[in-house]
Amino acid sequence: MSTHITAAAEDIRSTDAEQLIKELSQELGALYDSDGSAGFQPSDVEVPRSAFIIARLNGHPVGCGALRPLDEETVEVKRMYTRSGFRRQGVAQAILAEIERLAEDFGYSRIKLQTGPKQPEAAALYERVGYYRIPIYHGDWDRVLAYQKDIQPKPSVKTR
Repeated sequence: MSTHITAAAEDIRSTDAEQLIKELSQELGALYDSDGSAGFQPSDVEVPRSAFIIARLNGHPVGCGALRPLDEETVEVKRMYTRSGFRRQGVAQAILAEIERLAEDFGYSRIKLQTGPKQPEAAALYERVGYYRIPIYHGDWDRVLAYQKDIQPKPSVKTR
């Protein structure tokens, strides 16, 4: 059976989105002894120049990611998640590719994200696809791993 991964912006209030976010929060909560929300609210991606991405494998929801604005030039990746049975199959890369495409379309020049030290696979993925380490830019937990990728915004969308 061939596999076809798609990643596209969808409604964060959908059943699939809510289920993926719930699973991610439970996984992060168990890893870090927290609520697992990482300071994210659905309303973070219900503003202009933001989006919630769902990855689907043959139509079945298998992962998600979000981009939320930090400032005019910078967008942040949040809620990156791939269901455990679908990891290492290109799901996260498909989500990141769509996030980067949308960030360019929205006119951003930088993408930032933070991950935790108990997620070495995530850190390795970000480094593999061109993100580089930067100082922590949000929060006060000193063990956070922060990353950035510089991109070329689409000039026609750039606000003046």
